Amino acid sequence: MREGDLILIDAACELDGYASDITRTFPASGRFTSAQREIYDIVLAAQYAAVDATREGVSFDAPHEAAVRVLSQGLLDTGIIDRNKFATADDVIAERAYQRFYMHRTSHWLGMDVHDAGDYRDAHAQLDDQGARAWRVLKAGMTLTIEPGLYIRAAEDVPERYADIGIRIEDDAVVTADGCELITREVPVDADEIEALMRDAQTPDAN
Repeated sequence: MREGDLILIDAACELDGYASDITRTFPASGRFTSAQREIYDIVLAAQYAAVDATREGVSFDAPHEAAVRVLSQGLLDTGIIDRNKFATADDVIAERAYQRFYMHRTSHWLGMDVHDAGDYRDAHAQLDDQGARAWRVLKAGMTLTIEPGLYIRAAEDVPERYADIGIRIEDDAVVTADGCELITREVPVDADEIEALMRDAQTPDAN
């Protein structure tokens, strides 16, 4: 680990036969750079949007759609995606231009395995014009992860200040009738909280 690096930890415990899955991204030096903080806050905002979209009666894809919209707008606002090519977040989404920087989905089932068994699409639904079935509908008690991220490789068309920044934030959610309950939020997630945790870890024990 070097000064200025980001450390992404994707790990959690098993308890009574059930798995958990948590990701946090920490600055090795104890403080995010301004560019790292910008990207971190975009990813955290995307996670909040996905959490707000997670509730009984919506499709499994709803949290992903909510996260992608926030990420796409953030990529435009930072200039990582060129506004001369894509005027709006809708354009970014329609052309899937965000996938260069966000190549995985926002959720997976969680239970007795970290990626638990279960279809993401309704096996009984009719095929649509693209040959795909409708997404499953979330029901109270279902448990899934919510884990947006952005991964920005250095490239000629990417602003240099954002080069090689990778952020993912992951929590575990239990679906309820009117929303979801995050069961892993005791792990600090706000950037200020993470920096405070890093300061505490780096401060010698006075005793």
